[in-house]
Amino acid sequence: MILYFIIVTVVFIVYSEYSVGQILLRPDSCGKISMNIGSMFHFMMNPFYKTHLWSIQTLDINYAFVMINSLILYIIIYKNEWYMEYINRWCQR
Repeated sequence: MILYFIIVTVVFIVYSEYSVGQILLRPDSCGKISMNIGSMFHFMMNPFYKTHLWSIQTLDINYAFVMINSLILYIIIYKNEWYMEYINRWCQR
């Protein structure tokens, strides 16, 4: 499960860098491209305290939203027995 979330996080970082640009890889004071991990971390944590990242247009770069959906997908795919048992119980009502 941890490997799954690491892969999702790496894909999110690559997509965010492509989509938004200059979050992780930024030019420094000399003009050389350098890795700015703090900037990426803050970008990933922004949805927890900035509400404008919860609009439809920005959900693709919302780390919390991506992780919640990834968790739901993980549960549906890899914990299918639990999911199917839940569905069966719900249908029997």
